[in-house]
Parts: sequence; C-alpha cells; structure tokens
Amino acid sequence: MMSRKGNQLNPSSIRPSSIIPDNTCNQKRRSDMTAPPPNPKPEKRRILEMHAVFLGHDTRGDNKISIRHLGHCLRAMGATPTEAMVSKHVRQYEASTMQRISFDEVMGIYVSLGKHGGMSSSKRKQIEADQFVSSLKLFDTDNSGWISAIRLRRILTKTGERMGSMEVDELLQGRINKEGLVDYKQLVHDIIHG
Repeated sequence: MMSRKGNQLNPSSIRPSSIIPDNTCNQKRRSDMTAPPPNPKPEKRRILEMHAVFLGHDTRGDNKISIRHLGHCLRAMGATPTEAMVSKHVRQYEASTMQRISFDEVMGIYVSLGKHGGMSSSKRKQIEADQFVSSLKLFDTDNSGWISAIRLRRILTKTGERMGSMEVDELLQGRINKEGLVDYKQLVHDIIHG
C-alpha cells in the first residue's frame, strides 16, 4: 500500500509491482490512470501510401513540408485531428524556428494522435454523424430535415473550426434544392461516411 504524508504520496513507497487500490480513497490502479497508448505504427504498405501523400504536400522537392500544411497532410493521410491539435504542433515547431518538417516528424505526430490518428471506426463515425445531425437540427425550425443553404453557409464559415468560402462552395455544390435548402442529414452522412 502507498503511504501518505498529509495529502501527498510518498514516492519512496511506490513500487510498480505493488500498486493496489486503496478502497478507502476509491483509487484506480496505476495502469487505469495513465493516458491511452498512442496508435501503433502502421504497417509498411500503409506507410508507403502515407509517404506518397506526404510527398504530394512537398512544394520544394526537399522531402519536407511546410508546417502550415501539417493539418492538410495529416487529414489526407487518414488522421482526424482537430484544428486545436494541429495548432499545438504548429506552435511547437514555430517556437523551435522550424518552418519545414520531414516525413518522420509527421509520422511521429500521426502516431502520437492516438485515437485521432487512424481512420474512424464505423461505430465512431455513426456517433459523430448523430452529433452533427443533432447540432444542425437546432436550425431546422419546421423539423423537415432541410435547412437554408444561407444559414448553413453562415454556420460553417462563422462558428467552431471555420471553413473558408471556397470550401463551403465545394461542399454544397449540387446539394442545394430549388428553394435554397440543403438536406443536412444526407450532407452529414456523405461527409462522415465518404
């Protein structure tokens, strides 16, 4: 058992093989308290595919990409990082004055993303789709399954992780009906399930 001194643990009494739960404090086992391990490194065939994607983002031919293209590259490789995750890595590289990064560095970031590194499972995709549909349903005032393309454009360009106007144009191309409405459930389904 771990000895306590006031409210702090005494590190000298902790041995990895002897950590057991303290029923009085409802502590979890040490292995339950650690962060989940990162994704394992992908298999060789997948790494070659990812390297080809990476090289598509190399604009100088020096086998490196600009840190500004990190998010696009990771997403093209199949990762699903949030903009906040990407910004964190970009800031770290900017702080070290690095403007271009190698494939190995991008792969290190990819692997470190953990659950966001790999493609989403079908169950995870369905949960994400349901969350997006629920959010957009707030703007479906008559519960018809359709929302105004103008309103959807405003949502996508002004809130959360904002999209650019050109990205929204591309996304909504062919999806707006004669009344200027978008079937948001179908839109979400097509985005999530590709």
